Amino acid sequence: MEQNGTHFAEDLTQRQLAALPHLLRPGSLSAQARHAGVGRNILYRWLQDRNFRECLEWLRKETMQFSQAQLQAMSYKAAAVLDDDRVRVRLAAARFVLDQAHNAQRDHTLHSRVENLVDAARLHEDPE
Repeated sequence: MEQNGTHFAEDLTQRQLAALPHLLRPGSLSAQARHAGVGRNILYRWLQDRNFRECLEWLRKETMQFSQAQLQAMSYKAAAVLDDDRVRVRLAAARFVLDQAHNAQRDHTLHSRVENLVDAARLHEDPE
């Protein structure tokens, strides 16, 4: 995994790398630790490690980008329903597509705001 030429995953153990995908799951830190097969305190300690956090953030961003690309590809197929001859089907499809577009925009805006807050918090805690 590379970020601006920095190989931040090189210093992680196999156990840490194996735990990363479990941190993408919703739920508490305890539940994520349980799914990863490690103790909560160990996971908490790993999250204090800058390389581990950077790797986790990279994985989150990559996962989000992949999901967005998949949804975009599916939206083209969904938009084809708008050409259906039945008025009710077209109306329902149009309503759904517009709702999803609105939700995606809202989520993108919220995600950007959260990233800005995380960056600000990092600057505050680690002013390098």
